[in-house]
Amino acid sequence: MASKKGGKKKSQANLSPLAAAAAAGNVNDALMAVSTSAEPADAKRDVIYGCIVSVFHAQGFPHINSPQALIVWEPIPNNAIVLLGNGVTGCINGKGFHCAPLAPAFQNLKNMKQVTQVSDLVTGIAAVVTP
Repeated sequence: MASKKGGKKKSQANLSPLAAAAAAGNVNDALMAVSTSAEPADAKRDVIYGCIVSVFHAQGFPHINSPQALIVWEPIPNNAIVLLGNGVTGCINGKGFHCAPLAPAFQNLKNMKQVTQVSDLVTGIAAVVTP
């Protein structure tokens, strides 16, 4: 006669929401477990990130494919700095927000030989963009 193994089976009540959703095969609950409630600042940051990506791409710079991408400002030609700054400003303003001109700030980053992570650039711009 075969003996029964006396292992404890973990109940779904003891699982994290993600693990419980995965165990049940529930896609909706799995996605809800890894998401948070949106806040007004999220929409603003999303617009800014999208504008940075689209304007840099339109100006012929390598595609920004991650918020962790780095922008090395020094080798960017001055005329491109102006186009990038004006383009990002115009894009943000065109999406219903108010953004002060970014070209002078971008030029300062170039002059000071700075490197900026895209997510930090978004955070910095979001701090001064209204509403």
